Amino acid sequence: MLTDSLLHLVGSMLLASFTIVGQENVSLYINRYPKKLNNRIKRFGQINQFFETTGFEKRTDIAEFFVFRFDELPKDNGFRMPPYQKDFYQVSLILNADRAVIGINEQENKSLENTLYFLSPDHIFSWQRNRNTTGFVVYFKTEFLNFFNGNLKTDFSFFDLSQTNFLALEKSIAIELANDFDKLYKEFYTPNTYRVQILQSFLLSLLFKCKSLKEAVTSTEQVKVSKKQDLVFRFQNLVANCYIAKKQVSEYADQLFVSANTLNQTVKEVTGKTAKEIITEIIIQEAKKQLQYSTDDIAQIAFNLGFEEPTHFIRFFKNQIFTTPKEYRNSKM
Repeated sequence: MLTDSLLHLVGSMLLASFTIVGQENVSLYINRYPKKLNNRIKRFGQINQFFETTGFEKRTDIAEFFVFRFDELPKDNGFRMPPYQKDFYQVSLILNADRAVIGINEQENKSLENTLYFLSPDHIFSWQRNRNTTGFVVYFKTEFLNFFNGNLKTDFSFFDLSQTNFLALEKSIAIELANDFDKLYKEFYTPNTYRVQILQSFLLSLLFKCKSLKEAVTSTEQVKVSKKQDLVFRFQNLVANCYIAKKQVSEYADQLFVSANTLNQTVKEVTGKTAKEIITEIIIQEAKKQLQYSTDDIAQIAFNLGFEEPTHFIRFFKNQIFTTPKEYRNSKM
């Protein structure tokens, strides 16, 4: 088994940590991780496959859908898991957090009481829960809503990498929304000829209700921003989530459906910095953190940050900081 300190190290290298303490099958795949970053993160294709790996005893008879309550998870262990991805969407509502911690790419949230969070197959997810965490989790694949003519990521922006994927709720609203999750839960376990169709209808209704809540919260909590400010916000959020895999301005411009020139000009106008400077700053911040607080060698940190060769990372770091990664690390000891 991996020690807690080693698990913490693995998590810090990959932006989050989430381990199931005491679950042998999970620790086995941690040990199988090779050096290269793109092979470090486990990806689950099927819902039941995920349950088998994490030791959760329940299974779904509908391959594209499942719903469960946090209090159904085993209570004999605290739960963590290394960062992972999955080929299905997730909508979760936490009522009582009990010191739970959620990590979605670079977003980490420790204030989870009465909070919704949303995941798509693009997200790298990590979480830690305690015995008294309560709420609901819904998993579904795109195919489950094959009758829906819209686009999940554009119609429900909380699934988008460039958006904030957490939504804090008033307690009364969270309790009311829990009733919608509970309807899904009860219907899942109710024998019915049209069970799947009812679940599909309930799920789509829940997604639109979450969309309505997000729009209401956004309109009351945020000052109305210009289109330029909104573009910069989405760019910064996207960089925070994707800087390991994407380091070019053009890659972010493509995801934001603007030209690289437009993105650069807008970011410069709003922040005073170029888009490339913002990407570089975030990479340097993470590099400094890993050099100072992890025990990984320079080559491993280079791979952690998405550089194909350690020499590329060393050159990049020195060009920005005017010192080598090794020299920087030694200066902080």
